[in-house]
Amino acid sequence: MIDLHCHIIPGIDDGSQSLEESLEMARTAYKLGYREIICTSHYGFGKYENENYKEKFHELSEALIKEKIPVKIHMGNELYLDPEGLKAAADGKVNTLGESKYILVEAVQGMTSQSLIGGIEKIIELGYKPVLAHVERYFFLTMSDVRKMEELGVVLQVNLSSFSNSLKKRTAALLENSLIHIVASDSHGTQRRSYEDAALGLKQLEKIVKKERMELLTEINPKRILEDCQIEGGGNEEEQDINSSFFSRFFGKFFRR
Repeated sequence: MIDLHCHIIPGIDDGSQSLEESLEMARTAYKLGYREIICTSHYGFGKYENENYKEKFHELSEALIKEKIPVKIHMGNELYLDPEGLKAAADGKVNTLGESKYILVEAVQGMTSQSLIGGIEKIIELGYKPVLAHVERYFFLTMSDVRKMEELGVVLQVNLSSFSNSLKKRTAALLENSLIHIVASDSHGTQRRSYEDAALGLKQLEKIVKKERMELLTEINPKRILEDCQIEGGGNEEEQDINSSFFSRFFGKFFRR
C-alpha cells in the first residue's frame, strides 16, 4: 500500500516530534502493509513554511535505510487553502505529492462550501491537480458540494480512522455515493491518529468493499498520483460489496442532498 497523507517528518509541524517517533511510525506502517509514504507536513503561512523540511526529509530517508525499514518516502505538503496558501502555491513554495502536479489541500476554519470550491478552482488555474484531504471532516459540505468538486477533477481523500470513529456514518455515506478515491492514514505520530487507528479503519473497510476496490483506494490510485497519471473514478454501487439499499437509506441522511 501507499500512504498518501502522513505527518511523519520530525519536528516540522504538529506531527512526529522526533526521529525516533518517525521511525516507530514507519515500522508500524510497514507491518500494516505500507511500502511507500508521502510526507505531507502542513504548509501554513506564518506557522508551517517548510523550514528545514528537505534536511529533515533526507535525515529520515537515511535513517530508514540504516534501520533497515523498507519503506520509501516521498516529499509533499498539506496546504491550508487560504489566500496566503494560494500565493505560496503560485510562488512554487509548496511541495506537490511526489513531485507530481497533484497537491494535497485542506479547508481552513471558517470556510464555506463556496469559498472552498473557489479556492480549489484557483489551485486548478495555477496548473495543479487538487487532492482534498479528509473530506469527511467538513460538515459544511453537502453531498452535492462534494459531487461538484469531483466534477471539477478534485481527488477525494478520507482518513482510514474515520471508518471506525465518530465520523464513520458520514464516511460510509461518501463511500456509498462513490465519492472516495483514496484512503490514507493522516497519521500524526505514535499517539495521535496513529497507524494503529488506521489499522482499525482498514479492518472496517475490508468488511464492506471487495478486494479490487480496496486495492484501488490504497494502492492503485495513490500510485497513479505518484506517476502523475489520471486516477480511476470513485466506482459505483455495483462494484462495491455493500448491502446498497439499506446502506443508502440509512446513511443518506448524514449529508444534505
